[in-house]
Amino acid sequence: MDITQIDFQQLRIKHILYKSKVRSFLYGGTFDSTFFSDAGPVDVWFSTVGMVRYAAEMELIALAALHQELNKYTKQLYQLYSSGKIDQAHDGLKEVERRSEQFLDLLGKLDKKIGVG
Repeated sequence: MDITQIDFQQLRIKHILYKSKVRSFLYGGTFDSTFFSDAGPVDVWFSTVGMVRYAAEMELIALAALHQELNKYTKQLYQLYSSGKIDQAHDGLKEVERRSEQFLDLLGKLDKKIGVG
């Protein structure tokens, strides 16, 4: 396995963990504000690996933007949940799932483009 494969596998795992944390707080877990901030694992991957090694790739720029949109949306879901609009917050999981599929599809395209997919 080369470094590119490892890098993208790490991003996939971090993204899946991200989705899991969203589900967790929406079903009674604790909202981890650090995890959903610039210090969270996905954001750190983009700043320390993605933008360092793959910044010239348009797909990576799009991935970073999509993650930022997802993070903003996640915080909106938390606001709904914490204000007692739990059903609305739960309904928002469909959108999280849709954006997650977009993220993983785009990551797959980047994999193939670089030749590791």
